[in-house]
Amino acid sequence: FVPPGWSYEHDMELGRFLYDHSEKELQCGDCIKEHLSSIEVSSELEDCRVAHLTDNQPHTFWESNGPPGKHWVRLNMKKGTIVKKLWLMLNGQCSSYVPRRVAVYGGAPNRLQHLRTVLINENSYQDVCILRDMKTHLPVLEIRILECRDQGYNVRLRGIKIKSFWEWDLILNADMFQPAQLVRYPLLKGVDADVLYRRAVLIQRFVHLLESVLHYLIPLSEDSTGTFKALR
Repeated sequence: FVPPGWSYEHDMELGRFLYDHSEKELQCGDCIKEHLSSIEVSSELEDCRVAHLTDNQPHTFWESNGPPGKHWVRLNMKKGTIVKKLWLMLNGQCSSYVPRRVAVYGGAPNRLQHLRTVLINENSYQDVCILRDMKTHLPVLEIRILECRDQGYNVRLRGIKIKSFWEWDLILNADMFQPAQLVRYPLLKGVDADVLYRRAVLIQRFVHLLESVLHYLIPLSEDSTGTFKALR
């Protein structure tokens, strides 16, 4: 049942509370080890292999070995991870090996979609954020190096960093809704904690159901715009 005096705005505020709480609780310190299943690369030199992308050593790096414009790094993510930020750790020892323009693709392995293209500042030789604030789990993230500086052929990366959390794996309990936790959510103040808990369970259940059918509803092709408007 709908609690007495409850409105759509209350649901929105409760949703914001759950989202904020889940991020604080579920962010992982070492997201590479925790959330990354494996890494593939387009090519590599014998002494500059893919393992150097995650060894956290400042003097090692991965170097590609192939034609320009054909270099990529593919991240296979563990089921249920949502990426908040993805960084490239650049190797500035030689300018022609530094990426100038990269594109990020994500999705199912056989159905990757373009997410973002980034033009890296010419003065950047440190960590560069190339993706942020994903809202859903993406099984694969593919970083395509479209161009290096000074028309360079191969690319060097010192590593990658990921900030991510598990997909809505929030364990709900009534203790979450104590008054001290609700200071920033005025519409929820004064509502019984048990009522908030039961409403939160309902919202979480709705989210799971919606996510399970969302890929049937949202068209992938731009040609389906009319259909999408009708569904909306």
